[in-house]
Amino acid sequence: MMSEMTRDFFSDSPLLAGPLIAMLLFCTVFVLAVVRVLRAERAHVDAMANLPLEGESEARHG
Repeated sequence: MMSEMTRDFFSDSPLLAGPLIAMLLFCTVFVLAVVRVLRAERAHVDAMANLPLEGESEARHG
């Protein structure tokens, strides 16, 4: 159980708003990223996966 002092600290501390907002922002971005990945079309994912390999034979290394 939380002591009275701990309960008062967490209820009255204005410094806890920053970490709370940061955590909510992180969770929101994470959920949106997961949704975007899960909804991506397979053809688009395959095209993006091959991007680093396209044009490799034509690249000049000098």
